[in-house]
Amino acid sequence: MLTPKITRTVVSVLLTCTFAIAGAVQGSNKNPVSLGVRLGAGVNTVISDTKRDVYSTFVGLGGGLSFDIAYSVTDKFSLHSALGLDYRNFFAYGELGIPCGEGCGGAWEGYDVNSLLYLEIPVMAQWKTSALFVEAGPVFDIMLLSHKSSYLPKKYWGDRCYEDRRFGAGISAGVGHVFSSGLFVDFRASFQFTDLVNDDKDCLTEGMDMTELWEENGEIHTKVIYRNEEYVGGTYYKLLKLQFGVGYWF
Repeated sequence: MLTPKITRTVVSVLLTCTFAIAGAVQGSNKNPVSLGVRLGAGVNTVISDTKRDVYSTFVGLGGGLSFDIAYSVTDKFSLHSALGLDYRNFFAYGELGIPCGEGCGGAWEGYDVNSLLYLEIPVMAQWKTSALFVEAGPVFDIMLLSHKSSYLPKKYWGDRCYEDRRFGAGISAGVGHVFSSGLFVDFRASFQFTDLVNDDKDCLTEGMDMTELWEENGEIHTKVIYRNEEYVGGTYYKLLKLQFGVGYWF
């Protein structure tokens, strides 16, 4: 995982390069290139055959900010790419009580939260009419930051036996409208071909216990009298992202 310091450095360099290219393009007399900015927000869904979610929940919120560039091949056809930050947030409410004696147990409630930040680069072909534009093409992402927090104390966190995949690739498609002012709105759907995580199948096994419980001298005792191991991991972990966006072409 990249540290916050490295993440800030990478983002700063990319933004510097983007504005440098923008200055060069705007200084040109012949200008088939358009520059813009886009802000999007929507829903991220993890599609998997797993019995246990890899994040706090299978559905989360997300948003993105990108600096866009389009090259007009003809009046009706353009090549559209962007350099952006994509934020994904998965959270779920939970509560748990652990009666394991003085100084050990407790009762907690709150949210498990998984936050992820990616550098995202779509490369799309765009077809335009007077009313709408339609675009589609591959999209690539690089993980910059992954952070997990829980309402439980750290000593009760379960072992995380998988890693977030650092590089991803998929396909993105969208439809939208550009106003005469340069303002545009769009709806975009993206599906990731690569898995979200690298899973360790030996670690994704869940024990199903049948226990005997009794109280003696004011203390609670448990004894496992039957145990069955069940694999709860999945063979695939894909991401479907649906997002509304608003932006502006300069």
